Amino acid sequence: MLGAVLVAAAIATSALAGTWSRDALRNVVAACVVAKSTIGASFPCTDVRLDAPGADGYALIRSPGFASEFLLTPLAPIDGIESPALQNSSATGLWSAAWATRADVAAALGRKLPRDAVALAVNAEGTRTQDHFHIHVDCLRTSVAASLAGYASHVTDQWSELPIPLRGDVYWARTIAGPDLAGVNIPKLMATAPPAADTTLDHATVGIVPATLRDGSDGFYLLVNWTDSSAERLLDHQCRGR
Repeated sequence: MLGAVLVAAAIATSALAGTWSRDALRNVVAACVVAKSTIGASFPCTDVRLDAPGADGYALIRSPGFASEFLLTPLAPIDGIESPALQNSSATGLWSAAWATRADVAAALGRKLPRDAVALAVNAEGTRTQDHFHIHVDCLRTSVAASLAGYASHVTDQWSELPIPLRGDVYWARTIAGPDLAGVNIPKLMATAPPAADTTLDHATVGIVPATLRDGSDGFYLLVNWTDSSAERLLDHQCRGR
């Protein structure tokens, strides 16, 4: 049994690192679940939670080819941000689990990172390479952080269009109060933004950036656009300046 698990894991990992298919990530997750269920190991994933409160189980995967990026992905077969399953309360825990992964990013770099150094991103269907939902967790580009800091007064708890592009894309933004994302349903919040009335979520990309809110408390900026772009462009996989 151990040999079969290791072979399946190796094949799945190779598929993720290459360009075999848009189901490669799903195959990796399946291999991790088999390993966790049979021998108690998460390999080739970093961690597997078979019964995670509020998330129906998830896997954490070290992104191949990058020093610090991790992917947080559900065990359930959810295609992408457009999937109705993500609007269920059982999926809200994925976002808080992804936010907690910033500790893994820091550990991979071998140094401490401030709260505002790490962000989350999910790409739109047209720019993602895998059709198994996953949240990218890595360092926020310092240029993006600087741009947001300069326009912090434009971001409130109501949706508004940012007056400047971020990495070439125009985003709608709003704040989320709280030090973490516990109980926050990101897709439901996205669906309340004005562009969502005319464009479906499969065209949406989302970034979640830690912020200090106007009252001095910890919170987040929720950044969304509906142009089939890649919010992953807001991240810096080299963690320069961090």
